[in-house]
Amino acid sequence: MTAIIDQAIREMEKKHRWQHVAEQIEHTQRTDPQGWADYLAESQLVQGPLPHSRRIAPEWEGLITFPEESNEGDPGRDLAR
Repeated sequence: MTAIIDQAIREMEKKHRWQHVAEQIEHTQRTDPQGWADYLAESQLVQGPLPHSRRIAPEWEGLITFPEESNEGDPGRDLAR
């Protein structure tokens, strides 16, 4: 029983951690759009262009809306949702 509770606590902590990351990304996008654009540009220089595949890590599933899926068309705006 303890193992099940420990696992549930770890999962909840993990979920809260990723929610916090998503909130911080959204905050940066909202308050510093130029900084966010600079970050995306630098990230692309370091990591290369985005792959054609839209496979993402399971912990981000449901938290990210890709720009082409958003209604606003602002690249990067909805990445943390």
